[in-house]
Amino acid sequence: MNLLLDFGNTRLKWGLTEAGGAVTASRLAARGSVDYTAEALAAWVVNLPLRQVHQIRYASVVDSSREQQVLSHLPTTLMRQRIEVAPVAGKLLNAYASQETLGVDRWLAAIGAWTSVGKACLVIGAGTATTVDLIETAQETGHGIYRGGLILPGIDLMHQALHQGTARLPDTPGRYRCAPDVADNTADAITSGIFEATCGAIERMGRRLPNDAPWLLTGGHAVALSHVLAGRAAVMNDLVLEGLASGAC
Repeated sequence: MNLLLDFGNTRLKWGLTEAGGAVTASRLAARGSVDYTAEALAAWVVNLPLRQVHQIRYASVVDSSREQQVLSHLPTTLMRQRIEVAPVAGKLLNAYASQETLGVDRWLAAIGAWTSVGKACLVIGAGTATTVDLIETAQETGHGIYRGGLILPGIDLMHQALHQGTARLPDTPGRYRCAPDVADNTADAITSGIFEATCGAIERMGRRLPNDAPWLLTGGHAVALSHVLAGRAAVMNDLVLEGLASGAC
């Protein structure tokens, strides 16, 4: 069994997968997330089936001290493999011009998306930042080409920026008001503006693909964004972990 770790900016996401198991819609036998506090990590480790784990595969967008905070709770006898951005993963080519600056979470989410749908698609990560990435299909080979895309502040960061950067805009959650409804109070106007701006970026990037290309949403705000996008995008949980589990990286 492999223990997969996705070191995110706000939480640690984890999954368990059978080594060499059959490829299914989700390769994860179990999954979850945990805070980075010492108490939460200690409780998490107690409930892991570590005797069945042979390898730890992980990817990180956090600093090394936070990584060690987590890894120090796990047995040193387990083989550890840190996954990095690569020029190719299976049948997915990385065409990003500055691969040394590409976040491994974006790359792994692209791998997870490609191994799930196997064709051109839009990959939307709705976390601390919102990322909107494009995968095309090479006509000659049928292989995937990861092109890159957009990075913008996430839903919560937009809220925080408006509150902290202005004198009177509140940090009060509002409701998204779907057209033809119009936000008639400040909290709803902020929330509606944030969701409309985010979905506008997603929709503009989506125009670069064929109309029938799937849009895949992952991350903490995925469900909320799927409602605003009126079902155009499908929610796929933990695409980064799915990429780690695919064996392509």
